[in-house]
Amino acid sequence: MEQVSENVFFYDCYPTVGMVVTDDGVIAIDGPMRPSEAIAWRDFIAERGPLRYLVNTEHHQDHIAANWFLQPERVISSEITYADFYTSIATPEEGKERMLKYDPENEALLEGFELRPPEITYKGRMTIHLGGKTFILIESPGHTRGQTVVHAVEDRVAFTADNLTPAFNVACHSADVWGWFQSLGVLEALDVDWYVPGHGRPCQKDEIPRQREKLHELIDKVRVLKNGGAEPRGGAGQGVRGVRDRTQQHGPPGRAPHHAQKGRARQYLRLPRRTPLGALEQPDGPGVAAYVRRTPRKSDIFTRG
Repeated sequence: MEQVSENVFFYDCYPTVGMVVTDDGVIAIDGPMRPSEAIAWRDFIAERGPLRYLVNTEHHQDHIAANWFLQPERVISSEITYADFYTSIATPEEGKERMLKYDPENEALLEGFELRPPEITYKGRMTIHLGGKTFILIESPGHTRGQTVVHAVEDRVAFTADNLTPAFNVACHSADVWGWFQSLGVLEALDVDWYVPGHGRPCQKDEIPRQREKLHELIDKVRVLKNGGAEPRGGAGQGVRGVRDRTQQHGPPGRAPHHAQKGRARQYLRLPRRTPLGALEQPDGPGVAAYVRRTPRKSDIFTRG
């Protein structure tokens, strides 16, 4: 566990998780996938105050499995993340099986394990006032369609979840790709010193153009394939699946990707010209920019089973 600032901490595990200490308790963002790390994180939080709120930034298993271990007073997510919650882990038995793949020596820690979905949901934006601090939850489609960014206003930190992944590639298996570009623009407009990502170590604003470029590179590869161009490096016959597989390896070294699930539909992109998807307007609240959103047409993305 390490400090970003006086009251902000992060744990560079799988995934990267964070917390902010206030005068009236703690707000935490996501939890570790490995049971042993989840318990260590829970104990670290408890030393600094009661865990008032736990924010699930997305529905993927590595961000929600620890809800039961951390024992917060309330779990919060966007309405979309709540709706998608059980699509990642359907049952407690499935959750235990998945977690043991990451922590095989600690089966005893999973005794009595249950899934705990969020009790509080929001749509668009939500503000929490806790212990003299302000936290703005912003629905930010990208890596998932219900992604949440947590802006800790007074501490000048934003928790971005997997919309930022320094040192890792982008994972688009359940992404809103066009919304992702808009959400990166929102992150860029926040008045913060640090961003705590979903995977990797805290970074600063110069990471955002790099994340945007990673998305552009993926889109360009898919465009070439869609137009009958050459296969990506890695051998003939991989096609779009080859691009998809290589861009999703953002789990810990030596571990299978957490999103390698049977029956997952593959998304292919219908690609517009490489242009910005939103236009910046006037600020809307502390450090938050309002964007003119272009709603993607249904023809922009289609799914093949």
